[in-house]
Amino acid sequence: MAQRKLETLAEDECFALLAEGHVGRLVYQDEFGPVAIPVNYAIAQRSVIIRVEGGAKLAAMQQPRVAFEVDDLDQDQRSGWSVIVRGAGRELPIEEVPALLRHMDGGPPTPWATGIHNTWLEIAAEMVTGRRFGDYQKAVIV
Repeated sequence: MAQRKLETLAEDECFALLAEGHVGRLVYQDEFGPVAIPVNYAIAQRSVIIRVEGGAKLAAMQQPRVAFEVDDLDQDQRSGWSVIVRGAGRELPIEEVPALLRHMDGGPPTPWATGIHNTWLEIAAEMVTGRRFGDYQKAVIV
């Protein structure tokens, strides 16, 4: 079997890929250990923005660092990409949301779950890493 190509992505390309997506995984520690929860998101400059009702996702923002991961995979071709953002999380005061909306790529996050999602969370990117593997065919414009 031939070796698959693995390419490290530049930070700008990572953010371009993140801006295309709508669902990623919030990664944090809970009382049972590491957990990855799917969430809707948007990108605002160098931050990942998530809307929640509260609960465990809001509690996760109290940790010193969290991670956020998004990928796009083609299982048939064994190719795709993955981007991980690591940084401090925080609950955004509602007064900051209007200014934040002006900086969002593609509009605000739209939760799929029912309920009232008036709590806005931000993960400020401190470290962004990404990689593309295989012969991934989807065109990316940076």
